[in-house]
Amino acid sequence: MNFHSKGKFNKFNKAASCKTADQAQTLSQCESTPVDITGVGDRVVKVPVVVAHEQIQVDIESVDRLPKPAREIKRIRKNVHLTQCKVVQSGLTGNVKLFLAGFVRKNIEFVTSCSGAIEHHTVEVPFSCVVPLTTTNFEDQLSSIKNGVVDILFNDKKGMGMDMKERGILTVENFNEKPFCELEQAFITELDISEDWKPGCNVFRTLREKIILDLELKVLQVQQVFVPPLAP
Repeated sequence: MNFHSKGKFNKFNKAASCKTADQAQTLSQCESTPVDITGVGDRVVKVPVVVAHEQIQVDIESVDRLPKPAREIKRIRKNVHLTQCKVVQSGLTGNVKLFLAGFVRKNIEFVTSCSGAIEHHTVEVPFSCVVPLTTTNFEDQLSSIKNGVVDILFNDKKGMGMDMKERGILTVENFNEKPFCELEQAFITELDISEDWKPGCNVFRTLREKIILDLELKVLQVQQVFVPPLAP
């Protein structure tokens, strides 16, 4: 490219140059040592493993007041949702327990007279319980040492005790894989009772339900699994 003057070249070169980074440094190489993984096979995968497969029964009783007097319940549609499924292991006894919580969403369809439009009313019925687990397939939970719980002490210059001016602190962080749940099936059996039924009017507003909720769920944990070598 032919520029007629040095000024035009400097102006073009300044406009085309990139901004220099505010901070930059050359990084040194970190040392790395491969971890020796031994097991039955020469391949390792990390996948979710089923550590517990449970059938859980929850008993629930609810009382719902309908927004209008109902003559007849046509249908009650129910769906189950879990809001909590946490595994806790006792540090003293080693017992494993599953803390379970959720709700049953009910959509109640009813009629207020012998003829007319169908009304509906939606309500959520919460439940919670604690389930003991007998499985031993969980990976051991590794604890962490933090906040200076473990000290590294040095002798003083006279070798007569602890050096008060200098000490070491050991901090260890172990990160465990959290177990998690997958809900597979939910069976709901209920008994509906119209509590304030008025024979003369043939209507009611208060509905009591006794529910037996059967859940089938799996508890999983991501674990390292050894895969046997392929046959030749």
